[in-house]
Amino acid sequence: MKSASPQPRTISLARRALIIQRVLVDGWTSAEAAAAFDVSERQVDVWVVDYRRHGMKSLRCSPSQTFRAEIVHLTISRPVRGIASRVAGGLRRLFRRERLQQTLPLHQFYDDRRSRD
Repeated sequence: MKSASPQPRTISLARRALIIQRVLVDGWTSAEAAAAFDVSERQVDVWVVDYRRHGMKSLRCSPSQTFRAEIVHLTISRPVRGIASRVAGGLRRLFRRERLQQTLPLHQFYDDRRSRD
């Protein structure tokens, strides 16, 4: 098996999709696909994981763009959404009308009345 060339090459969108198809659909290993298409095995793994995570969007964007989007989501979007959710919950509790709890009548059994006498 020949190894991948050390210099980075530009891989077309169709070629990257074909590599991913070979691994996911045809059952090739990453090493087989890397050798057949003359790319590094690590790069094939990155493309496959990216495709599994983002689907067809990963083919339209470069892997670095989806990685950056993931970092932004984890570091900014998720915490901001969590804070907004907690604030909204607090405001709902603040403005919720207090419901008056009705006391339930206690029923006395016939035997209980006799024992008091």
